[in-house]
Amino acid sequence: MNVATGMLTQKWSLAWGTCTAVLVVVGGGLQAWLTVADRGAADRRQHFEDVEGRAIEQTMAGPGEQVVRRARVDGDLVQRQDG
Repeated sequence: MNVATGMLTQKWSLAWGTCTAVLVVVGGGLQAWLTVADRGAADRRQHFEDVEGRAIEQTMAGPGEQVVRRARVDGDLVQRQDG
């Protein structure tokens, strides 16, 4: 409380400038990280090809594409995607 009161009532231009710079740097870094993480998630892909079995199950957490080609399945083929 004393620091906040001092920043508002005294000449703390250096402290305000430092706080602003830290917030801008942290906000910019967070925005860049979220942008890259979102782009990587959209490019995710699971691909099964030329598979045989009693049952095949694909599970993917989050966004992406699931593909099964030329599969010989005697039982269940289950594709599950959360998100």
